[in-house]
Amino acid sequence: MFDNFFDLSYWLTFSPPSVGGTSGNIIFGFFVLFFVLGIAVRIVANNRTEDRHLKTIANRLAGWFITMGLLGIMLYFFSFERIRFFGAKFWYIVWFIIAAIWFSYLFKAFKKVPEIKEQAVQNKEKYKYFPPRKKKRK
Repeated sequence: MFDNFFDLSYWLTFSPPSVGGTSGNIIFGFFVLFFVLGIAVRIVANNRTEDRHLKTIANRLAGWFITMGLLGIMLYFFSFERIRFFGAKFWYIVWFIIAAIWFSYLFKAFKKVPEIKEQAVQNKEKYKYFPPRKKKRK
């Protein structure tokens, strides 16, 4: 089963992978799980999170889950229908690379949240003696 898995010529062909049977169901379930997790994270972020910085990160994570889930479901559909170019095996590698790069940006943004919170507290302390902005008249 994994004889050709690490062979580059296996991945760079236009023939779609066989997604029937148990392995196909596992792949499809993985992509559907991504999509459902994205919806769940979006709901929890919008309803349960009070911190606006974490809410922003959670919404970005939800967008990542939903997008990668939908793209994965499309890849699975093209492979299932045996469409030569759009169902090719190399699209799964492209999907994985895009997902990894996007997730690395999300992780970097998550690591910056404590800095942003500290800076917001400092700005609040700094500007507390300034007069408020005047309201615009219509």
